[in-house]
Amino acid sequence: MYSVFLVEDEIVTREGIRNSIPWDRTPYTLAGEAPDGEMALSILRDIKPDILITDIKMPFMDGLALSRIVKKDQPWMKIIILSGHDEFQYAKEAISIGVEEYLLKPVSATDMLSSLKKVTDQIEAEQKRMTNIETLRMKIESTEEVVREKWLCNLVTGQIKGSDTVEKARSLGIDLIANGYLVLIVEIFTSPDNYAACTIVKSLIAELVKGRNDLLLFSQSLVKQTMIIKDISRDSLDDRVYPLAQAIQFEAQRRNGDCRISIGIGTVAEHIGEISRSYSDAEKAVRYMSLTGKKNILSFGDIPWCRSSECLWLDADPVAERLRFACIEEIDDILAPYMELLDERAAATNLSYCLLVCGDIIEAISMLVEEFKGDPHDIIPSDLRREHIIVSSRSRASFAAELRSIIEHWIAFRDSRLNSRHHALIAKAKQYIDEHYMSQDISLNCVAAQVNVSPNHFSTIFSQEAGITFIEYLTSVRINAAKRLLSGSGMKCADIAYEVGYGDPHYFSFIFKKTMGIAPSEFRLSPSERSVPAQ
Repeated sequence: MYSVFLVEDEIVTREGIRNSIPWDRTPYTLAGEAPDGEMALSILRDIKPDILITDIKMPFMDGLALSRIVKKDQPWMKIIILSGHDEFQYAKEAISIGVEEYLLKPVSATDMLSSLKKVTDQIEAEQKRMTNIETLRMKIESTEEVVREKWLCNLVTGQIKGSDTVEKARSLGIDLIANGYLVLIVEIFTSPDNYAACTIVKSLIAELVKGRNDLLLFSQSLVKQTMIIKDISRDSLDDRVYPLAQAIQFEAQRRNGDCRISIGIGTVAEHIGEISRSYSDAEKAVRYMSLTGKKNILSFGDIPWCRSSECLWLDADPVAERLRFACIEEIDDILAPYMELLDERAAATNLSYCLLVCGDIIEAISMLVEEFKGDPHDIIPSDLRREHIIVSSRSRASFAAELRSIIEHWIAFRDSRLNSRHHALIAKAKQYIDEHYMSQDISLNCVAAQVNVSPNHFSTIFSQEAGITFIEYLTSVRINAAKRLLSGSGMKCADIAYEVGYGDPHYFSFIFKKTMGIAPSEFRLSPSERSVPAQ
C-alpha cells in the first residue's frame, strides 16, 4: 500500500478527492489531509507519506513553497500538484522543484488515479534500481573510490593531521573547506546470514543523499556508513541533521524490514582538526543505543551525562571510560589486565594491590553514578570493607568475583536510567496534548515549543520514546474523547467533531471510521463498542 496525503484549502475539492476515490479498493490509503501548507508541513514530518497531493494556491504557505521544503527534507516523497491556472510559469517552477505530476482543476477520479499510477510506477522503478547491487560492486572495485574512502576513514579516526590536509583532500576530489562540520554514523544490524540486506540499505542511503554537495558519504565497513556534514552550526543542527536522519531511518525500514539501523549524531566541529572528536561523539551515541536496544536516532548531546556541566567525559579516567559503556559480557575483558598482575604466591603484596585496584574501580563508578545524579552509596555493596577485600584477595577467582559484583551493580543502575532521559519531556508533551486536543490549532510545532525542543528533534524523540508518532497519539486522544461523547451525550456528530478539534465534520467521520472500523453514527448505536478507556 502507498500512503497519500492531501493538502487543499477548498473544502469542496478536498471532499471531492476524498470521497470520489474508492481508497479501500486501490493500492493507496489516504493517510491524512490539511487545509494549508504550513499546517501540512508538521504533519508530513510526522507521518512521512509516499505521495503528496497539494493545491498550488493556498493561504499561509502555497503548494510550491511546500513542495520545495518537502523535496529538501523528505526527497523520497512524490508530489502531485493541483492548479486552477493553466499558466506555463507555474508548471515550469513545479518542474524545477522536481514535482512529478501537474494536474489542472477540476480533477476527476479517473485522472487522479491515473496520476497516482504514474507516480507509483516511478517509486517501484526506483526501488528496483536501488536494490541492484551491481552499482555498489563496481564502486568497491574502483581503486580511486577505495583510496578516497580509506583516506576519509583515517580523517575521522584522527589519523590524518597537518597543514596539508586540505590539499591532500583536494587531490582526491574531496572538498573539505567549510564553516563547521558534523559526523553522522549509520550502523546497520541484521542477522549474520543476511548481509545482502546491508548492501541494499547502503544503496538506499547513497540514493537518498545523491547530488548533495554539503556532505561526504563513505563506508567504513559492511555495516557502517559515515557522513561528514559540512557548513553546519549548532543553530542549524536540528533543521538539517534530524530531517536527514529521519529520512534515512524511514527509507531503510520502509524498503528493507530485515534490518534495524542506529544513527549516531556527533557534536559540531568548527575546524577540520575537530572532525575526529565529532566522529568519536557519534560513535558514543551509537554505543549508547546498543545498550538500550530501542532508539534509532540519538545525538551525543542527548546522552544524560553529556548535558551535565560537571561532565568529565573528554578527560575521563581510562577505567571510567570503559565502565561507562560496559556490558555484562565485557566485564571479564575489563578485569583481565588487573588479574594478570595478581601474584598468587605473594599474599602481602596482593592485599596492597587489591586495595588499590578496588579503590580505583569504586572511585570511577562513584563518579559515573554522580553524573547520573545518583548516590554511590546505593550502588557500592554495603558489605564491602577492608576485611572483605582481605578475604577475597587470597585468590584471583575470589577477587575477580568481588570486582565483578561491584561492576554488575553499576551496570544494573546505569541501564535502569538509560531509558528515562526524555521521560519528563514526553510526559509534559502528552499532558499538553491531553489538555489542548480540542484546539484546531494544536500541532507538532506548538507542542515542541511547549517543551522547548525544535520540531524535528521533538518528532524524533516522541516517536522513539512513546512508540507512536505525534499524530497517532493526538488522533487517539481525539477519537477516545469522541467515543466518550458519542456514548454519553446526545450531541450531534458534527458538533462532536468540532468539540474534539476537527474543523471538518466529514474528515472527522473519515478518521473515526479509519480508526474504529465503523462510522461515528454506527458506534453510537453499538453498545458493544462503548467501553472507552480513560485518558
